[in-house]
Amino acid sequence: MGSIVEPTQTQLEDLVAPYLATQSSGLGFAIGYASMDFSNLGGLYFAGNVQNQFGVALTLDATTPFEIASVSKTFTATLYARLIRSVQSTLTIGDYCVPNGPLRISPTLANITLDELVNYTSGLPQDNDNGAVDTPPYWTYPYSMPGMMSFLEAAPPQVDPPNEKYRYSNLGFAIMSAILASNDANSNPSVGAFMQQMREYIFKPLGLQAKFFNEASLAELPLGYDYDYTQSPVYSAASPGWVFFPAYFGAGGIVATPNDMFQWLLFNMGIAQQPLLTPLLPALQSPSTSVQWGDNQFGLGWFINPAGTNWSASIWKDGDLDGFGSYIAFLPSANPGVTASQAGAFVLVNADGVTDSQENSGVEIACALTNDLLLIMQGETPPTDKSVYPRSALSRRQKRPAARPAPR
Repeated sequence: MGSIVEPTQTQLEDLVAPYLATQSSGLGFAIGYASMDFSNLGGLYFAGNVQNQFGVALTLDATTPFEIASVSKTFTATLYARLIRSVQSTLTIGDYCVPNGPLRISPTLANITLDELVNYTSGLPQDNDNGAVDTPPYWTYPYSMPGMMSFLEAAPPQVDPPNEKYRYSNLGFAIMSAILASNDANSNPSVGAFMQQMREYIFKPLGLQAKFFNEASLAELPLGYDYDYTQSPVYSAASPGWVFFPAYFGAGGIVATPNDMFQWLLFNMGIAQQPLLTPLLPALQSPSTSVQWGDNQFGLGWFINPAGTNWSASIWKDGDLDGFGSYIAFLPSANPGVTASQAGAFVLVNADGVTDSQENSGVEIACALTNDLLLIMQGETPPTDKSVYPRSALSRRQKRPAARPAPR
């Protein structure tokens, strides 16, 4: 591979122009790109404009908060690698569930290893679509961690044999957050404990100002939009958050700024070194199972995609919640943590369902733009057909359930 080239302002403008033409008011993009070959290691680019939940215009810059949705899973996997896997790598859910202990989960889940919880092979049901069967039929909002744990004890979902096939499970990362929060088999798990662990062991060492959704100010969080391409691109304002919060904070609850995401990118590329975290990168970014999904292999939290005719090899993760989309990717390193990845990028947008074409089969825009940018940085021309790009699924989330009828 030759030298990496820094994208020009014109190239970045051209990437987002078609989408801002569709929605000129309220839609904003935050794009980051990085390489050891660039001065200042890369940069940030902003396009469009945003307003808050109350219709007040916000500044779109490096400190604007975005819900990063399922990119949060890469943080949860890193916290697991730091606190548990670096000490013992073969633990199961059952090791954290003792008789009469606080972490009471049905024995049917006990044999799932902790690696399988975060590498998408747990055997838990696929739950990134509207047909999920791994939540209670009725639950209170907000969905609490104790509520989730009582469900998993009393009426757990049916589980297939683990480590046999790819299943995208948000629940798996929610269970991992409870295990991390419990610290051991004798401590009561709580969302607050998980949040504190994340702040202490991940956010603070990397200098991140990231937070969780319940800590985000609605006066500062951009209003997001849902897009519908059934007939033509139409969009409507979306309610922030997710009905599965805070129990599912480990699956999608982080709110981060472009500055935060740039630092997260530099860390995962092996450019920004951190003594206690950088040694975890080989385990996070190497195949952790022989299971594959198409050409994709699975690290811990991350997808590992080989190079193809029209796309680059990448370590990547996507995210999608009502009103927000995200994607982060970087070129694999032959020696993660020692030899830096040559190029990486991310895209944050305050909309979900925006695709590269006016078809339901189009590729989510954060995915399309990030992969386009990786190719541009390598001096290549992005393909017209973006369907060649990797993505975990067209829809990675569960839509909000229909509103309950008002009490009479």
